[in-house]
Parts: sequence; C-alpha cells; structure tokens
Amino acid sequence: MVMKQREKEYLLYYLDQLSLKLKNNISEMQQGLNHINEITKNISQEIPAPTKQIIYDPLSTDKLAEKPPECLIRIKEVSLLVGVSRSTIYRMVNDGSFPQPLDLGSRFKAWQKQTVLSWISALSNN
Repeated sequence: MVMKQREKEYLLYYLDQLSLKLKNNISEMQQGLNHINEITKNISQEIPAPTKQIIYDPLSTDKLAEKPPECLIRIKEVSLLVGVSRSTIYRMVNDGSFPQPLDLGSRFKAWQKQTVLSWISALSNN
C-alpha cells in the first residue's frame, strides 16, 4: 500500500504532536516527583525519627490471669509474671534461685503457675 504525500504529512504531524504531548507529560511527572520529594524532605525534617517503643500487650497478661493456678505455663508467660527476661529466668534456675521447670520433653519445659506465684509471694514476704 502506497501512502500519498498528504497522508504522510498528516501522519508526521500527528506523530510530532504525540511526541510533544508525551514530552510534556514526562516533564509534568518529573515536576510532580520533584515536588513530592521536596515535601517528603520537609516533613522528615519536622518529624523526629521514631524511637524503639515497648509495646504492652494487655491481651497476653489478661489471658495469663485467666489461667487457673494448677495449669502449666511456658517461659514467655513466666517472663510476663516475674517481669524479667527469659535469659534471666534461666540464669536464676541455674543459680537455684528460681524453681526448676518441669521437663516435658527434649524441647518442652514448663512451670506450674502456682509454683511461680508462690515464688513471687515468697519474695514479697522477705
């Protein structure tokens, strides 16, 4: 199919206009990105960097309080009750200053909740 001269001129004009529109759109997008970056920079200078927050999970302690004294609790719950880290609890177990856990398997150790509560009350009586 052979194009006539007039059709070629019209097609070239159309492509030229399309090219200009695309260049304008790209330019506008670049300006928008620059504006967004500038706003982000200004906001980040005004807002201090977040600090590490300790998150209190009331659901964990509420669930723990609902458990009966004769139930078994794992190290995470013991840590919540006593208020010290897991490693501190295990260190106290090794020192003999904290009750030994029940050995329920090679990787499963637990304490009876009443034993931990008794240990806590014994501390407060001293």
